Amino acid sequence: MSETVVHVTTLEQWKSVLDVWFKQGYEWRSENKEYHEEYFNLGVRDLLLNKDNDIITKNHERHEFIEYSEFMAQQKEDNKMETYYVTQEQLDLIQELKSLPAPLVAIMNKKYGIETLYNELPLNDIEWFNYLSGVIQIEFKVKEQLYRLWRADGDDRIYMTRNDFGTPIWTSHKDNAFTAPLEEIKKWNNPAWDIEKAD
Repeated sequence: MSETVVHVTTLEQWKSVLDVWFKQGYEWRSENKEYHEEYFNLGVRDLLLNKDNDIITKNHERHEFIEYSEFMAQQKEDNKMETYYVTQEQLDLIQELKSLPAPLVAIMNKKYGIETLYNELPLNDIEWFNYLSGVIQIEFKVKEQLYRLWRADGDDRIYMTRNDFGTPIWTSHKDNAFTAPLEEIKKWNNPAWDIEKAD
């Protein structure tokens, strides 16, 4: 396949795919390494690395793509590096744990909260051991909390999205809703809409 098209459903996935390609030296056709969240916010869900090694976007076309999970699985096999998005509190705990003189001993001490992390994050025992031992195969990044606007009309939940011109319209599919950090969502809010956290 001369092109790689990755289908994403969240802004975090969008950024993860771009992080992978930026680290590999690829960039947008316009020669920059920005996230261009505005494309995602306008409803684009497919990122394309074309045969000229330029990153561009595709949408609303019939084309073959791979899902985000399949793309990340390929990257894990190829690069042996996995990125996990965590809350700031989780990252603080992980960094505290790693900075201890004996992190492998500390994980057995319940006061460090490793039991909670262990249940919340999808790392297995070997991955935790490798990470705390200093093997660089895993990185943690703080996930940005995103929000969306909704209103209840009848029995269905209606969400705000934007059309190709950036004009607010509605959708009944929450995955297609306009999502953004709270500060940006507040700019679009009015008495007809309520704010909720996006998953």
